[in-house]
Amino acid sequence: MDTATDSVDEPRTDSGAGVDAAFDSLFDSLFDETFETMKRLAYLLGADDPENIAQESFVRLHSRWQTLASGEKAAAYLRRTVVNLSRSRLRHLRVVRRAPAERPRDAASAESQVLSGQDHHRLREVLAGLPRRQRQVLVLRYWLDLDQNAIAETLGIAVGTVKATTSHALANLRKAWPEREER
Repeated sequence: MDTATDSVDEPRTDSGAGVDAAFDSLFDSLFDETFETMKRLAYLLGADDPENIAQESFVRLHSRWQTLASGEKAAAYLRRTVVNLSRSRLRHLRVVRRAPAERPRDAASAESQVLSGQDHHRLREVLAGLPRRQRQVLVLRYWLDLDQNAIAETLGIAVGTVKATTSHALANLRKAWPEREER
């Protein structure tokens, strides 16, 4: 059976229970370590359903696990999947809404209360006003603390583009929020 066409529901036909147990253990630990990070990444990229996007990313990783070159590629695969699913979700919402109305305020959930601080709401507004690519680069750089090479790999762009986009995004942030510079 070709592993590239295996579905999630079909039984695995690897070389035995030991491989399945090791796979399950490695996947479970990766999920425990990175699920909240992937959910927050989707949230910061503007997704309205970050938990579903993070879950879908893990489902896709699970189905592609055997085709990854190595286990170290899993985190990069997850980040890229979250970015792509968030982008797709935002496109879908734009089509559904047709006439973009003012974005409703976030509900006061436990997560939003934890994430919010004095300037959190203002920062989200300023980030939402940036072009999509600039917002993605800033979130990946300053929230996930990725280096330029990892950002380039996640977004599928050149490192030089990451550098230029970061510079433009920071300049736009300073223009949109000049009072923050005075502190």
